[in-house]
Amino acid sequence: MTASRQNADRSEPGTPPHPDQEVQGTAQLVRLARELGLTETDVDELVYEMVHRGASSAYNNGAHPELGDLDAFDAVHDGADEQASAINNRGLEAQVAALVGAFGEQAVERMLRDEAA
Repeated sequence: MTASRQNADRSEPGTPPHPDQEVQGTAQLVRLARELGLTETDVDELVYEMVHRGASSAYNNGAHPELGDLDAFDAVHDGADEQASAINNRGLEAQVAALVGAFGEQAVERMLRDEAA
């Protein structure tokens, strides 16, 4: 095994998790959500907030410069509604996976525990 291959297999602080590790973390968080009594309906709003946060960032960074201000705002947030709805329609696993992709496992664990409280 080459040194570069060894480094690629090693999880070091500050590096994204290996895809297998992320899937394992997501699966554990889905189990946690279920243990906390959360359903996909309970997690819907977290997904909407996540996607709209990204839409706000896109809008603030000049998305749709060809449109007027209000139309650009509407365009990014209408798109965010569609994206969040698509994620939410795929169920709890898809919701948790999207949240983990955006915020990381530790933050999602806190979010789920807060939502259950």
